[in-house]
Amino acid sequence: MAEASDRPEGSKGWFWTGITIVYALIVLFPIYWMATMMVKPNDAMFARPTQWLFTPTLEHFSYVLDQGFHWYLLTSFALCSVSTALVVIIGTPAAYAFARFEMRGKDDLFLFILGSRMAPPVCLVIPFYLIFAKVGLLDTFTGLTLAYMTFNLSFYIWVLRSFCRDLPVELEEAAALEGWSRLQIFRRVVFPLLRNGIVATAVLCFIFAWNEFLFAFMLGGKAMQTLPVSIPKLITAQGVRWGEMAVVGMTALLPVLAVVFVLQRHIVRGLTLGAVKG
Repeated sequence: MAEASDRPEGSKGWFWTGITIVYALIVLFPIYWMATMMVKPNDAMFARPTQWLFTPTLEHFSYVLDQGFHWYLLTSFALCSVSTALVVIIGTPAAYAFARFEMRGKDDLFLFILGSRMAPPVCLVIPFYLIFAKVGLLDTFTGLTLAYMTFNLSFYIWVLRSFCRDLPVELEEAAALEGWSRLQIFRRVVFPLLRNGIVATAVLCFIFAWNEFLFAFMLGGKAMQTLPVSIPKLITAQGVRWGEMAVVGMTALLPVLAVVFVLQRHIVRGLTLGAVKG
């Protein structure tokens, strides 16, 4: 009887496993197709019917390297890394202050911070351009880093504030009774508990900066071209260079996948922090 009752559950498990596999194949097929385009010759790429078997070529990689796209990749990675680090350094104490301290006009200030993130980027990039032109920050690494930091800082504070509010205040009160200063409490008690939330939010900020186009296009100019800004160069008068675009697209995907893969344990814990309360 027990074996008979277990069979429906086993069948249901195999059914949902099959559904998951089919869904994964559908989702991953465009990535597979783009990966094959990186090494597919042009004559095979546009052949009809589709050629599934072909002789691989590296000419698309050679063109991308000759055009300097690897420098655009390094520029994007440096900008996103530095701006995200600054966001974490500045935004973590700010989020904690919004969650724990009472101050005049706190709700209005927090709403202003949130509103700056919700505003369309085109509404912010023009004032940024005028200000940067006055102070000499156009087409500079510093200027673009500041721009990336500002639109990610509001998001970081907004998200991390909810993590800070979920932390038990009793731990901080117990540390204060031991004679610890507010800085010691933050460094030894709050920060370790917030580590997973900080990592999860910082990865999201890194991805937002990595995919950003408008700020980099308007404020970076020719001197500071990021990878998203450089991709339209592959649309030429002769047509779209699909093989080279596939190379650049897969290259742009790899750093994000690497960051998520290395930090996935912290990301999962951070995103689920506070989801279940006892």
